[in-house]
Amino acid sequence: MPLPSKRNPEELARTLEAWFSKQFGHPCTITDVGIPEGTGMSSETLLFTIHHNGLVEPVVTRLNPDMNDWPVFPIYDMVAQAGAMRIVGNNSDLPVPNVRFLETDTSILGSPFLVMDRVNGRALPDMPPYVFGGSYMDSMSVDERRELGREVARVQARIHAIDLSKVTDDISFLPSRDGDAIDRLLAEQRAYYDWARGDLRLPVIEQALAWLAAHKPANPGPTVINWGDARPGNVLFDGLSPTAVLDWEMVNVGPAGIDVGWLIFMHQFFQSLADIFEMPGFPEFCQTDDIIEAYEGAGGQHIEDLNWYIIYASLRFAAVAIRTSLRGVAYGEREMPDDPEDLIMHKAMLYSQISS
Repeated sequence: MPLPSKRNPEELARTLEAWFSKQFGHPCTITDVGIPEGTGMSSETLLFTIHHNGLVEPVVTRLNPDMNDWPVFPIYDMVAQAGAMRIVGNNSDLPVPNVRFLETDTSILGSPFLVMDRVNGRALPDMPPYVFGGSYMDSMSVDERRELGREVARVQARIHAIDLSKVTDDISFLPSRDGDAIDRLLAEQRAYYDWARGDLRLPVIEQALAWLAAHKPANPGPTVINWGDARPGNVLFDGLSPTAVLDWEMVNVGPAGIDVGWLIFMHQFFQSLADIFEMPGFPEFCQTDDIIEAYEGAGGQHIEDLNWYIIYASLRFAAVAIRTSLRGVAYGEREMPDDPEDLIMHKAMLYSQISS
């Protein structure tokens, strides 16, 4: 269920007109206010055009959700999101949005926000998911769809190639790279699950956490910057060329397999929805062999114990699903199931993964 924003876009725009006028030192106006369709499960996004001093500048403003309105995460860190984009932009040739402003004063819009230059390109929708049809992938050939997935894997490889020990940008917002990264990540997931579940118990999550702890990768490789929500829906494309790598609210550090496993799993999940509703979907998209070949071909390291990272992604998504499904219950979009595990649409898949 997308974020049910209670903010009025036009009122936000009028507030921002005064704020931008102060930043620029001269008057400005805002037009073409809108909210992007097909996305928006977590942070809120506002699109508009700034007119000032003879310039016409399309921008994007990203802000935290109302923390009383069933947010997906307990903490939103705009400083980390802006910092991640600056690190990637300054230390790779990847197209990331240019961060124009980062405002941490919550008195202006009720939350911190960042302003980025808008980038042209097409995105795959989440709501309804692209596997149901209606996206730009419909007109692509099978080979083009496979290449699209490979290109996202190459993006990941270029992110992971950034040597954090040599980065001169501020990286203080990132977790420490000392200690066992896998143990830290599992502890973070346990804490998130405990926050998301409230007073519910979901055995599949707890069993998955235990399975992951018992089967830790023997050689996870170096700790790198993790994009977090590393998937095609968070890349804008012009044809098969990326124009922007978006959505850094789940940025972290950890083994490269965290991002690679997420990319593979997320399409497995979306394709499973197509199968459930007897739609063809795109079974050729983001196949494991294609992703690994492209990732390693772009300089990414070999991912040992890849299946562990796919199951870890499945666990992460299941924990998020608790929160988004409970939000749907709270807003009358669905009934509370008798079995809380039915809040997780792919619970059967996760059970199967940890029993194999």
